Amino acid sequence: MRFNPPDAYWKKDVVLFFSKKIALVIKFIYPLALIVPVAASDIPPQYAAAVIGIVAIMAGTFGAGESLTIDLNDGILVRVALTPLSPRRIVFEVLVVNAVLDFIQLLPALLIAYLLHPAPLVWVLAATFGVFMTLLAANSIGIFIANFTTSPADVLLYATAILFPLIYLSGFFRNQHPTGIRATLRDFVPFAYMNDALKTVFGLATKTTPLEVFLYPTIICAVLAAAVCLTASRLLSPRL
Repeated sequence: MRFNPPDAYWKKDVVLFFSKKIALVIKFIYPLALIVPVAASDIPPQYAAAVIGIVAIMAGTFGAGESLTIDLNDGILVRVALTPLSPRRIVFEVLVVNAVLDFIQLLPALLIAYLLHPAPLVWVLAATFGVFMTLLAANSIGIFIANFTTSPADVLLYATAILFPLIYLSGFFRNQHPTGIRATLRDFVPFAYMNDALKTVFGLATKTTPLEVFLYPTIICAVLAAAVCLTASRLLSPRL
C-alpha cells in the first residue's frame, strides 16, 4: 500500500500507521496478545474488563504524548504552527485521528472478545463506544502532557501520576463499589463507564445502564477535547 506525502499534520500519523508493514502487524498483534488470552480464560469478569481498559488507556495516552513530544523536539510542530490553520484545529484533528487509529488497532481484539462472550447487542455497542471514548480521553491526556514534556521519558512520568488515580477511581481492580465522594468523583471519569460496560459483556452485572455509557462519556470527553484544544497555542510554541 502506497501513500502520497502528507499535506496536513494529522495525515502524517495515518501514513506512519499504515505504511510500515511490520510495525502495522505488531500494532495489531500487541492488543491481540494481551486481550484474547484473557478473554478466553476463566479470569473473573472485573479483571478481564480491567485488562482491556488499561490497554486502551495506555495506548491512547503514551501514543499521543510520546509522538507529540518527539515532533516538538524535532521542530515539526513549530513549523506546523506557521501554517494558516488554527492551532486549535490542528490539535483537534490530531486528537480525533489518533483516537480512531488506536480504535482500529484494538478492534480485532475486541471483536474476538465479544465472540468468546456473547452479550446483548446494546451492551456490545455500549462497550465498544466506551472503549472509543476512553481512547479519546486518553489521547486528550497525552496531548495535555505533551505541553510540559521534553522527552518521551517525561511522558511516562507524567502519565503515571495522572492515570493511576483515575484508574483507581474507575474501579478497575480495587474500589469497585465506591461510596460518598469517591462515587461522585468516579462519575466524572470516562474510563469508569467503559469498565462497567465491559464487565457486563463478560457476565458481571453493574448498576450502569447503556444510556449512561453513551451519554456521560460523550459529555466528559467533549469537555476534555475542548480543554486540550485550548492548550494548542502553548503546544505549538517553541520550547526554550
